[in-house]
Amino acid sequence: MNDRQAGFVEEMGTFLASVGMTPMAGRLLAWLLICDPVEQTAADLAHDLHASRGSISGAVRQLETAGFIRRTRRRGDRREFISMPAAAIRSLVGSAGAIYEGLAEIAARGVNVVHDLPPPARERIQEFHDFVAFVQDALPKLMAQYLAERDHAPATPASSPSDLPAA
Repeated sequence: MNDRQAGFVEEMGTFLASVGMTPMAGRLLAWLLICDPVEQTAADLAHDLHASRGSISGAVRQLETAGFIRRTRRRGDRREFISMPAAAIRSLVGSAGAIYEGLAEIAARGVNVVHDLPPPARERIQEFHDFVAFVQDALPKLMAQYLAERDHAPATPASSPSDLPAA
């Protein structure tokens, strides 16, 4: 891993830690976004990220549960290969849809729990319910729009480092 890659990996780890993931999950996600080859073993990841196999294992579980990554095996090879497929965002949004569906059901029950209280006492749960319902409705539409634009857009060459904004 070169210095630019290491900077990206650390930046992602720090940011995702600030929003509730572990720093290692963020670092692992970042590395799987840019590593070559695309599929990595736990030993490769531990080496490249200067981490223990245990911390890699925990981060893999967290990211796999969230739908970001997948584990595969090859015939005749006992090792697992970990990757972030290019289409992982599609899986992730599908998982998010199920999460928001569950939240919407629970929020609706919460609104019913306080239906007989005065409006100020219902305000928080009602706003939470309304937000979750909005996201639940908007997410499939947004994903369909993204996929339509992505799948029908002409292939563009990758940006060169000089095309990117300065950090």
